[in-house]
Amino acid sequence: MREVSEKPRSKVFAAVTWALRIAVIVFFANLIHTFVYTISLGQVNHGNIIGCIYCGGVILLILVYPFIKRIKPLQVAALICAGLAALFAVYFAVISALIMSEMLHGEENAVTVSTDGSPQTVIVLGCMVLDGEPSPMLALRIGKAEEYLKAHPNAVCIATGGQGAKEAMSEAECIRKYLILGGIDESRIYIEDQSANTTENICFATKIIEENGLPKNVVVVSECYHIYRGVRQAKLAGLNASGIYPDPAPVLITMPSYWVREVFALSRDLLLG
Repeated sequence: MREVSEKPRSKVFAAVTWALRIAVIVFFANLIHTFVYTISLGQVNHGNIIGCIYCGGVILLILVYPFIKRIKPLQVAALICAGLAALFAVYFAVISALIMSEMLHGEENAVTVSTDGSPQTVIVLGCMVLDGEPSPMLALRIGKAEEYLKAHPNAVCIATGGQGAKEAMSEAECIRKYLILGGIDESRIYIEDQSANTTENICFATKIIEENGLPKNVVVVSECYHIYRGVRQAKLAGLNASGIYPDPAPVLITMPSYWVREVFALSRDLLLG
């Protein structure tokens, strides 16, 4: 009787195990699809490259493990790889939790800044310019900044971002151009067009604030995944900072690439201080 009862149980366990394996494979295969799609748009970065390698490695490990687990050296190697992959996943989750902390509370903090009677400086973080037009992500940032500036007529704005090798104009100038087209008076817009990364965006924008006596209550505008780092850099620069971001739905398929990249960028910043 015992043997009979154990066989159905082992079959159920095997079926559940394979179902979980298939679910994990489908999940990581979908992630690879988003990484490859982003690459196909010409947006190649270490986020989608590392993402493809990691996801592909996990899928390969799941597929080959049943065939190598009886070979001791290969089994040990596979288990070590699985352990490292799990460790990375935990670390990724911890850093992602930091990013999400600002996503969940940044808008609330920005409202507090804007309703205490003090003027604000809106810092729009730069993003890629394509053929003289804002990339989809930059267009969303511009739209969010425009919305905020119209709702807060006492706020001024610093458009940030230099000109990359493949860009027809600086990111800051593109932001300025489209804010003016959206109805924002150009006298409210300051330009920071020398920066090449987020740290420089904030550093050079802080100099503009100090040189022009602009409010040190700042609202950083960027993508949801980027807000934590932008606000952190602003606080390190001595600014009273909060962050807002546009609805990510229009660019959701490219989000995994930039989220992975952001985890590494934030890790670097935390390590270097």
